[in-house]
Amino acid sequence: MTFEHIVQINDLTKPELPILTRFQIWEGLVLRARRPDKFLVGVEEYEILEQEPAYMKRCLQLPGLQIVDEVRFLPESRIEYRTLPTDAVPAATLVMDIEEPEPESIFIRFRYYSASIENEGDSMPYDQFLQQAYVLTDIETVQIIRELAGTGAF
Repeated sequence: MTFEHIVQINDLTKPELPILTRFQIWEGLVLRARRPDKFLVGVEEYEILEQEPAYMKRCLQLPGLQIVDEVRFLPESRIEYRTLPTDAVPAATLVMDIEEPEPESIFIRFRYYSASIENEGDSMPYDQFLQQAYVLTDIETVQIIRELAGTGAF
């Protein structure tokens, strides 16, 4: 499955909405990697196995599932997640790019890549269900970043 979508951060046509800076967005996305429990539903526990300035390896505990992934950081530009495959979890990739086509007009492009899962007989194809879940999670991520930025967290 390959899937991508864009979330608009700043709408310059709506001056009543607070403008987030590229730095605030970046810090929020980095926090999502470092503290997945604040952003991802179902993360019961997590452990950072390795950490360098531009790299991190994590282990996430979800109900009945363990996920190990690697995260790469390109400062104020991109974060890449690569899920390491196991018998229960296929290899997958998530790329988050901060895009700024004009000053303060900022978007995040989310791109997902993974093996498709067959689910014959279900009313909604699993990939479609997964795509909807990704969009909701990504919109919620932006809402959490907005709330944290509003408190002066970054």
